[in-house]
Amino acid sequence: MGGLGNGRRGGRSPPVLIGALIACLIVLGFNYWISNSRNVALQARIYELESKVRRAAAERGAVELKKNEFQGQLENQRDQISRIESLHHEKNYSTKSTS
Repeated sequence: MGGLGNGRRGGRSPPVLIGALIACLIVLGFNYWISNSRNVALQARIYELESKVRRAAAERGAVELKKNEFQGQLENQRDQISRIESLHHEKNYSTKSTS
């Protein structure tokens, strides 16, 4: 009973197959190295942007506090102006009524 093929039953792989596997490993290693480098650069950029966002949020909070403070001052000044105007009108009314 003859077998098909060249009759070799050895465990050796053809040299072309070994070369192709080594080439695939080299390409995969290079792609991994490139991807890892890009990943590190992108992570650094993300950390930088996150710190900018945190800083902007803190500044926005400070601006909101200042705005609220100024609105309170503005409201107090409007109340004072209103009181002064009412006193002025009362004074003018009382001087007109006594004349």
